[in-house]
Amino acid sequence: MNKKIILQISILALLLSILCTASWLYHNRSEAVYDRIINQKGYSLSLVKAEMSVDFFLKPEWIPKEIGETKLDLVIAKKFDSDIILEKIVRRDTEFYIQLNVVPHPGRTSGQLLSISHLANDPFTGTGNPKWIITDATGEDLLGGTYGAGEGPGNLTSVSINETELDKFSQGANVRFSGFYLYGYQKYNTSYYGILLPIVFTVLVIGILVMLYRKRTDPENGLGWKLVGHMLLGGFTFTINSMRLPLGFAAYLLFFRRPRPNLAVKHKAALLGLLMFALQLVVPWIENKMTPELRNTTMRNISVEELGVDGVWKMIAARSPVNHNARIESFETVLAGNGQIKQLKFEFVEPDSAPDRFLHTSATYRAEDQSVEVKRYKTDGWVQFPRQMMAEHFIERIQTLKLMDLKPTGGDHQYVKLELSLDSMQGSYAMKGENNFGIDEKGVYPISNDQLPVTATLLQVCAPQSLDPTSACDDLAHYFFDIVEGGARE
Repeated sequence: MNKKIILQISILALLLSILCTASWLYHNRSEAVYDRIINQKGYSLSLVKAEMSVDFFLKPEWIPKEIGETKLDLVIAKKFDSDIILEKIVRRDTEFYIQLNVVPHPGRTSGQLLSISHLANDPFTGTGNPKWIITDATGEDLLGGTYGAGEGPGNLTSVSINETELDKFSQGANVRFSGFYLYGYQKYNTSYYGILLPIVFTVLVIGILVMLYRKRTDPENGLGWKLVGHMLLGGFTFTINSMRLPLGFAAYLLFFRRPRPNLAVKHKAALLGLLMFALQLVVPWIENKMTPELRNTTMRNISVEELGVDGVWKMIAARSPVNHNARIESFETVLAGNGQIKQLKFEFVEPDSAPDRFLHTSATYRAEDQSVEVKRYKTDGWVQFPRQMMAEHFIERIQTLKLMDLKPTGGDHQYVKLELSLDSMQGSYAMKGENNFGIDEKGVYPISNDQLPVTATLLQVCAPQSLDPTSACDDLAHYFFDIVEGGARE
């Protein structure tokens, strides 16, 4: 091949690489990704919370003195990976209007975004409050609900105000818009690791067996099947208390080492089986590293003050492949005396696609940077799974029973810690002489010693001396909910 042909091939390869790169960049530009997300083409989209709001101060000089517009393009808030922009104030003959826009910054794999449209099929119950509230410095409503509103195209939204109200804005006004929908999304798993790994493994094993067969030293009938048998024997395991032992290879060393035809290749086939046994111990680790859904992630720009615990849970479920059968495994949170969440961690477990395997998810909220660290891993077997509480049910009980408002005994405390007990399973409790309470939709009530034992789910509440996880926790109180037996309200 002469140099001219080599040069032509190199130029063609370079052009193809540039074309492929340009095509990938165009296909994955922000606008294209956003369009696929909201139309749910290759993405799942879930409503996390409706009626999300933004507040800003409307300066009087922004309102045009005559017919026309004041172009602002002012970013008034950055939240949930979206920019909320005050675009312009427009004055017409008989009215003026304020126009907002929201510009999401979507990621390719998963994320969150704000929209003015109800895009997903998730049902929700609105509060019925007006989307726009405009007040003066004292908090008095300037319009009394008398305004016009418009939406679109895209994420544009506006409020129109009659010109007769203009004098009320001479000192400016506080504006709140509560019409945003918050969504979480994730790209459907298109990974081929789960398919490729077994195929590659099978091809390698077959290739090694063929190589061993070709290295035979003596003619022998059925040698191929014998090599397969030696390999299976070398890889046979015996399990005691979840500990796997290479019993098959031990049997081979004891009973099959006597001189016989093709002993060398048969020994290597048994070693191949032992190698397969060893791979059983490391494959889960490889799977955790190669499977996208098991990679540890950090979700940023998540405000628990705006979302609440239920919103954080919904965001994690929207951005991670969480099964609807997930069960709560543990829950722990620490609040300041004013109710602000300082620490929050919950873990849940769900069935894996493989039989008798379970996928565990741990989510830890960090208040200092408003992020959630999500870790996922798999285990073989989880005997307590059927008895654990459904994660969605527990999150619902947090809201309906107002569990986050529970307090330790005694007076005021700097911190309050809530912890779900005994792997979230219902149990029978008979802790006499302690601070025992029941909680239902009517509120909290005391449980006396003669009402014990109680079969219920237990939430322990105490007052830690500091945010250190090892800190002593005082004034412990036991709160029982979802009571099955005992501890009835008198």
